[in-house]
Amino acid sequence: MNWSHEERRQKLMEMTDRSPELNASAGSDIFRMEFVDYTDDNEYIVKYYIKPWQRNPFGNLQGGMLCYYIDAVAGTLSWVSVDCAPVGTVDINVTFIRGVPEQTEYIIVKSKVISIGRRVVVATADVYDPDGWLMATAITNTTRLLPPDPNPTIV
Repeated sequence: MNWSHEERRQKLMEMTDRSPELNASAGSDIFRMEFVDYTDDNEYIVKYYIKPWQRNPFGNLQGGMLCYYIDAVAGTLSWVSVDCAPVGTVDINVTFIRGVPEQTEYIIVKSKVISIGRRVVVATADVYDPDGWLMATAITNTTRLLPPDPNPTIV
């Protein structure tokens, strides 16, 4: 990590900005999100507003959408933590604690990198409702993407 805390904070704020003029092709009308904080202990906090189409037939936030939010926050933080070197998600292990009910306007996702290895970045993410109830928790692994081998072994 060569970047300063403030440089990482600025990059996270830029990545969270979904204003149409800056991110017209990034789905600014699909996912409404808001940067909350990048704390002194390197925790990235994002607010996601829930839209009706993101709910399942029972009115709860659909689990796949929750996984998307976790991947977006933890993956972005992992990417910034290695100074924006390319990374890709290897796996996400999500534990759903309670459903996000119909009346919930938004959720908060908090993520923190817990390990940066030579190839793998490990991050945690917790999802909260507006009242502070823990809705889900996750651990993610991303790998640093290396350029293709110019001389691959063919078997």
